[in-house]
Amino acid sequence: MASKTKKLEFIRERKKSTSGKKRKAGIRTKGSTKSKKELFGDK
Repeated sequence: MASKTKKLEFIRERKKSTSGKKRKAGIRTKGSTKSKKELFGDK
């Protein structure tokens, strides 16, 4: 059986790799640059 420390380290490692996954995927596909409309408003 794994020690409590080893279990905790594994959980933290997994959490770290999945945190922000959706945001990062969105930035990859959509990009993070704001549209002209967002920057300068409706004209």
